[in-house]
Amino acid sequence: MANELQMLRTQYRWLLLQNSDYTKCSHSKKASSSQTSECVNRTRNINETADEVDTFLEQLNILLDSDVTIARRVSEKTFLLLEVYKRRALEGLVKKRIGVWSEGNGVQLITSPVMSARRLNLHKTLLKAVMVVTDNNTMAHLDDNVDKHIDTYTKTNYAQFKYVTEILNASVNMTVTNTWGYSVNGSWTGLTGFLQREEADVGSTGMFVLKERLSVVNFITATTPTRSAFLYRRPPLSFMTNIFILPFSRAVWLVSVALIAVISFLLYCAFRWEFRQIGDEQQTMNWSDVFLLSLGALCQQGSTLEARGISGRIISVMLYIAVILLYTSYSACIVALLQSTTDSIRTLEDLYQSGMGLGAVDVVYSRHFFSAASDPLRRAIYTQKVSPPGRRSNFLSLNEGLERVRKGLFAFHHELGTGYKIISDTFLEEEKCGLQTITCFVDFVDPWISVSKQTPFKEILSIAYRIIHERGLQVRENLRYYHKKPECGGLGSSFVSVGIIDCYPALLALLYGLLCSVVVLLLEILAHKRFHHRFGLQVRISEEKKGHL
Repeated sequence: MANELQMLRTQYRWLLLQNSDYTKCSHSKKASSSQTSECVNRTRNINETADEVDTFLEQLNILLDSDVTIARRVSEKTFLLLEVYKRRALEGLVKKRIGVWSEGNGVQLITSPVMSARRLNLHKTLLKAVMVVTDNNTMAHLDDNVDKHIDTYTKTNYAQFKYVTEILNASVNMTVTNTWGYSVNGSWTGLTGFLQREEADVGSTGMFVLKERLSVVNFITATTPTRSAFLYRRPPLSFMTNIFILPFSRAVWLVSVALIAVISFLLYCAFRWEFRQIGDEQQTMNWSDVFLLSLGALCQQGSTLEARGISGRIISVMLYIAVILLYTSYSACIVALLQSTTDSIRTLEDLYQSGMGLGAVDVVYSRHFFSAASDPLRRAIYTQKVSPPGRRSNFLSLNEGLERVRKGLFAFHHELGTGYKIISDTFLEEEKCGLQTITCFVDFVDPWISVSKQTPFKEILSIAYRIIHERGLQVRENLRYYHKKPECGGLGSSFVSVGIIDCYPALLALLYGLLCSVVVLLLEILAHKRFHHRFGLQVRISEEKKGHL
């Protein structure tokens, strides 16, 4: 009944008392033949009873995670403690002596008190495992260093799993699938499906801990600290804002405008005074002339209007000195700003609003998590940026996606450790500078190794993975396959070219100026025609009046 109710598994601890007959068989010369014969018969009965017990226990579901101990009486006050289990359901019964119990001394163990530690050696028992492979060439390069950036997580987990099987002394039957597994109509696919159906004991490739998977599989340990994130080169500052208003603060702009306005007013007064002193009635001057003079000074241009008096020339010199200082400071700031990059992209929303192109690596889990996004921001990123309907999808290979990152104004979502290897090999030194990441799209903890809910190997697998972590083997394999973020070593030697985006505000001002000039020209032509029309009409009316008189 306990066997049928699965009560012989890890949740319970069983102590079976074997009340077999015992006797002290005397081998002295004084022992009679009848006593010796009785002792031999009892010993034979004890052995036969033990064999019957073993045969009975072999039919039960006493697996590796079962805690069943037989206490066999060997004397009036002493019991021999034997643990029994089977490594797999169809294998024979394993019986080991673990200690004795005696009255007054209690339990005296002769082996480790940790049950799982006593059973680490599987003696080549078959261990069923599942591995996720997304590229067909991966199976040919599991043990070498070729194409480490392809199926990197699979390869580093496979290397660690080999250490685990050596520690456990197990033989492995490896099954390969192309997906980690997702729920489809109530059933699971891929690696998760194998574990759910108990067709495998362990997944040698880790996977994300999702709420839906917790009821299907057990997670035992994290093997590789991996992160998937949007990686991009910081865009130029001119891509995010108008750099032509950044050189000066608001107060400096206001003071500069006020200064030019005051100087222009003084020039106007000086010119008016000069014309009155000279008495040149043919030369005229108004506010527009002074405005053009001041604007020409700001733009390092000349003007047909020149001061003749000492006061006007002094004011003009002060105007040019003030303007050249402002112009020099402004030009120096513009040159610096043209080489600057923005750090205003800090969140997923900033990335979405930035105007940069977005893409993701073309693997199974990436397509699943992007398409399954439910909140408005992530859904908008998927439908409008990554996979817009009616247009080419931005699910790209790792090499293609990082090449677009290298060209700029593109953010690519991928596993960072593998991407850094390609960046180190293909990017120029100055192109490695300004790399930024945003890691909040797929917000999960590190992937974990999963096992079947019913597997008896859960505890010893957990111990074996902990052993390779403590011995540094896990760190060794992670360093062998995963690269750190490349360091920026050539920023000072970079050459920054100026593009249309950098000059866009200036070109926009020029375009508005041209449009305004055309509008003013048309207004002047219209006014000129209306003036001549009225003037001609007045002339004809006056001539008609003269003729009438």
